[in-house]
Amino acid sequence: MKIIKTIAGAFFLFSGVLSFSQNAAEIAKKVHDLPNGNTCSFTGVLILTDKAGKSRTREIVSYEMKEGTTEKSVLVFKTPKDVAGVSYLSFEYPDKSDGTPVDSDSWLYLPAMKKVRRVAGSNRYDDFQGTDFTYDDIGKRSLAKDTVKILGEENVNGVPCWILEYTAKDAKAKITRRILWIGKDNYVTYKGEYYDRKNALLKELACEDISQISGYWTVKKMTMSNVQSKHKTMYEIKDIVYDKDVDPKMFTVSALERELVK
Repeated sequence: MKIIKTIAGAFFLFSGVLSFSQNAAEIAKKVHDLPNGNTCSFTGVLILTDKAGKSRTREIVSYEMKEGTTEKSVLVFKTPKDVAGVSYLSFEYPDKSDGTPVDSDSWLYLPAMKKVRRVAGSNRYDDFQGTDFTYDDIGKRSLAKDTVKILGEENVNGVPCWILEYTAKDAKAKITRRILWIGKDNYVTYKGEYYDRKNALLKELACEDISQISGYWTVKKMTMSNVQSKHKTMYEIKDIVYDKDVDPKMFTVSALERELVK
């Protein structure tokens, strides 16, 4: 699923040190291209916890499919009532042949207003529906939007990892720098740190319950903690199914408007 691939990260590098440049580019490419099936569906639970320890729980359902080189995904909130029916549709495209990034097309449906609105590129760094994940986090980031270098190596919960630093080329990005720990054996992210425009630590990511399902590496539990606001979001996926037919009609703006995605 895209949020997993996004948090896993995938970025292109031209480092000043040739060997590091080659290694970082190779790692980034393999992370970006990590197989996740032609289709995917799952249910999920989001638990949002504020600095006072008060928690809110949200349930979602999500579907994904590949159509040619386009990756489509649709996510719908099921509970509680105040967000039930809120839907998010996204089309992710590959970079152009010259390496130029191609922005995704994304739409958000708000049932209370009976209206679909396009998510502009400038909103990609906004928090997604009150969670600690941004729209950018749950999309599939272009290889060309960052420079990457290897900072070193370290074990995370006994798993050997590369430590990669990703620096956004966009000066307006709210997250200017990411440091991710990438598993050497599977190219999955095990933890991460996200830095703001002042180069202060903003968020920390912890990934757990990582295993292969139907041959695809899957992160079944992620916790994103905002260290500045003391707010955190735990995201756990369940009932994940790969390579089972999904209805392509779900991946349309019309399906959002008619609330057909269940």
